Amino acid sequence: MAHAHIQAEPDKTGVKLIVRIAGFPNDRGSAGIALWKAPRGFPEDIEHAIRTIYVSIHNHTATTTFEGVAPGIYAVTVLHDQNDNRKFDKNPLGIPREAWGVSGNVRPRMRAPRFAEARFRLEKDLAIDIRVR
Repeated sequence: MAHAHIQAEPDKTGVKLIVRIAGFPNDRGSAGIALWKAPRGFPEDIEHAIRTIYVSIHNHTATTTFEGVAPGIYAVTVLHDQNDNRKFDKNPLGIPREAWGVSGNVRPRMRAPRFAEARFRLEKDLAIDIRVR
């Protein structure tokens, strides 16, 4: 008995997340945008992010779209990678040398933002705005 090959339908349950970023001090380098599903490693250890993309900056802004994202709770981090080294450069005291931002535009004093502060619910196509500085 021959089996017919059935092609799987594309996943129609995923939604689209558009991330619009403003406030870059210049257009050098690129914008590193990471999508997070859990607090582990947030906000800097991007190997724990579920998706990461680097995009060019134009007129101090950048935009990217994450397609086919399963509905749920997420957070987004943005880094202005001015020297394109794919790292979050800091001085010896641990203070960032490059502009950054997170979803919800949370900026605690004297510490990094937490996943719980930057998280949002993604249920349908959504656009979010993040300001870096």
